[in-house]
Amino acid sequence: MNTLPDLVERHITAVLDRLKSDDQLEDVTFEGDVHGDPERYVNVWHDSGFFEPRSILGEHQDVDITLTIHAVGLERWQAVWADGRVLALLNDFRLTVPGRRCWRLQPAGTQPVEKDTTVNPPRFLAVRRYILHSTPARETP
Repeated sequence: MNTLPDLVERHITAVLDRLKSDDQLEDVTFEGDVHGDPERYVNVWHDSGFFEPRSILGEHQDVDITLTIHAVGLERWQAVWADGRVLALLNDFRLTVPGRRCWRLQPAGTQPVEKDTTVNPPRFLAVRRYILHSTPARETP
């Protein structure tokens, strides 16, 4: 039986797989902790999801997950470049998650590229948010 964290993780895996399908982002896309010290990278953060039961037994659930994606670079152009690739990959895209019907990712805001001086060396980052909505897939008779 799938738990709610498993359901969220299957969706996040689909997002990460989509981003890593770009050979320029394949080795520099992370969920949470960044490994190594890449000059530029994409980092995917997400909430724990919002679930809504759609049956009396609460078996089938709609899920909404908010994604916050950071495109980071040592130089401003690197953050802009990575953010552009994220946008191209996720804009108007419908993920595939087994057993689920995913809706197109809904943009939920952006932030302009900013310099983060709290890290050394300073990095530039762009922030992009999406809402991922899915429902149980209908079984075909």
